[in-house]
Amino acid sequence: MSSTTAGAALLLRPTSATTNPLLRLVSPCPKSHLLRLHSPRRRLPVLRLSLTPPATAGSNSAPSPSPPPPSATPPPPLFSNWTPPRAIWRGLSALLLAGQVFHRVLTGRVHRRNLLAQLRRVGPGSAGVSLLTAAFVGMAFTIQFVREFTRLGLHRSVGGVLALALARELTPVVTAVVAAGRVGSAFAAELGTMQVSEQTDTLRVLGSQPIDYLVVPRVLACVLALPVLTLISFALGLASSAFLADAVFGVSTSIILESARKALRPWDLISALIKSQVFGAIIAVVSCAWGVTTHGGAKGVGESTTSAVVISLVGIFIADFALSCLFFQAGAGDSLKHAMG
Repeated sequence: MSSTTAGAALLLRPTSATTNPLLRLVSPCPKSHLLRLHSPRRRLPVLRLSLTPPATAGSNSAPSPSPPPPSATPPPPLFSNWTPPRAIWRGLSALLLAGQVFHRVLTGRVHRRNLLAQLRRVGPGSAGVSLLTAAFVGMAFTIQFVREFTRLGLHRSVGGVLALALARELTPVVTAVVAAGRVGSAFAAELGTMQVSEQTDTLRVLGSQPIDYLVVPRVLACVLALPVLTLISFALGLASSAFLADAVFGVSTSIILESARKALRPWDLISALIKSQVFGAIIAVVSCAWGVTTHGGAKGVGESTTSAVVISLVGIFIADFALSCLFFQAGAGDSLKHAMG
């Protein structure tokens, strides 16, 4: 019985790897690795809070967000979108161009070779048209006055009236009108074409000022050539009037020329020259200003040319009125007294 009790005690004794070598050989791993349990991780539900009320079953659209606050933008300036009319803009450019030309003439910045070329163009190039126009204007004026004066017995005053009318008004104005139509239109067309095709920018790139090379010679040519054309046109107009009066109305040429000599004063011819210079400056400055402000291609060139001629003619007539009031308002009627005496 003792052996049976000993065997049972041996079986009930706890064994470990340290006491039993067989267990040490069979299970070399530590006890902790044998007893580790890998339990699966469980995620707990997260409670989400929302401050927006849930959409009801009857609503078909989500609630619209609140609009952002309006941004405070400053008002635009008063004249930010205003552009001056083209006529005002071109008039200011003409005044500015006239001032620049005057400054360059005083400082001697004149392209002489180009000036001589423009003088040949304005003077001899326009002489034929100007002389032909002055001759027919003088003869037409003679037809209107000689018959009436001879009926009144004032045939000795015909020459004085013709000379005063031609010297003071007709010859300067007619010569300027012809020059505006022939020379002014050419100036505006040439400079307008150069502006549209960017040739003026090429001159600036090459180091040459367009005003010195293009504008100043044209203005000086008109100012210098028109007085000469006016004197020649006056002489031809008076000669054609005397010829027509002698051939048609029987008034001697010597009577007409003697009456013209008595009626004319040096101031009459000087005033005609001054008018011609002013008219020439108006034609050249307006035509050049309208030319250099051209844009819009071939259509713009045509519009600038037409507008330059029209504005030049209007400027000529306004300047003629102002200069006539300035020159001949005092002492009116004294010249015809000498012609009748």
